[in-house]
Amino acid sequence: MLKLNPEGYAHALRRCYTTKDGLLIMGAPGIGKSEIPREVFQQIAKSKSKEFVLWDKASRKEKLLMFEKPELYFVFCDQRLSQMDTTDLRGIPKMAGDSMDTMPPMWVTYFTQSDADGVIFFDEINLAPPIVMGSAYQIIHDRSIADRKISDSVMMMAAGNRSEDKAFTFEMPLPLRDRFCEGELKLDAESWITWAAKNKINPHFIAFVKWKESYLYNISKDGADKSTTPRGIVRAARMLGSLPITHKDAYTYISLSAGEAFATEFQAYAKYYSQLDWGTIFSDPESVKGMDVSKNFAVAGGLAEHFQKDLNKFNDICNVIQFMPEEFGVMTLRFMLEGNKTSFKRRAPGSKVFQNVLGPKLGKFIVD
Repeated sequence: MLKLNPEGYAHALRRCYTTKDGLLIMGAPGIGKSEIPREVFQQIAKSKSKEFVLWDKASRKEKLLMFEKPELYFVFCDQRLSQMDTTDLRGIPKMAGDSMDTMPPMWVTYFTQSDADGVIFFDEINLAPPIVMGSAYQIIHDRSIADRKISDSVMMMAAGNRSEDKAFTFEMPLPLRDRFCEGELKLDAESWITWAAKNKINPHFIAFVKWKESYLYNISKDGADKSTTPRGIVRAARMLGSLPITHKDAYTYISLSAGEAFATEFQAYAKYYSQLDWGTIFSDPESVKGMDVSKNFAVAGGLAEHFQKDLNKFNDICNVIQFMPEEFGVMTLRFMLEGNKTSFKRRAPGSKVFQNVLGPKLGKFIVD
């Protein structure tokens, strides 16, 4: 099976939407199989001047408005086949005169309108029992369900876990798999780091993953510890919130979210960070010269955090970056740029040290 990095996955999604060919993406849990499509299709909706709507987040009132003018919306409908039975797709039978008809679910009725546009996403497809997967044949292959035709503007896709991920999957029948283009999303640390910076994930978690990439995805072999996934790391950052990474409860929150193995290693990063004297670093930027590798990762995460919290520190941060090893300077600038491109680009022209030192020396490495 073709392995795709997140960028390749995004390109495949765009092309399949254009051709309306279905796409089945397999991959480990928590690495972006569901998140990447939401971002890609939100961009597509914007390019079509349509309002992007997550079907399961819309209220009934909002859905009724969408029925009135479907041409104004691009709808992303996430349906978990693993939580369905056959009637959830075809609907409930009812008598219509002297014949039998069905009452399909609301999302089916919506996407069978001729002006409907968007994506039907069958997530966890291979966690569904075979009888439910079989019920999906018609909607995926024939683009119809309950005697209703799916709009020509709607794409269908599916995602599933691999058998080696201990997800208790069912084997997908070949005829069903053959209805899709098919690929496997592979984990890519650099792509996750870029995504995390754009989404303002705590910079310390990003710097830590950059330091120890193997901890981005670390599956517990015996199930004794919670496994670590990118989704779990984001959850850990959310649990920690505005608390400092050295807080007394940080280990507990991070362990709950991403496992004790991750939390233990992250504690080592936090220890290096706690040894930094930021008053000295900003008043005497040359003090960062000669720091060991571990502390340089902590400095990079700390500087990115300072920029995230106080955009006016841009010039002070640049003063420090000029004395860091080049690779760490590039890393810090990229964290800052991806985290807030507008503010970064607004402040860079006014910083002498960026214009005269960092830009000429490192600019080619951070061009977006």
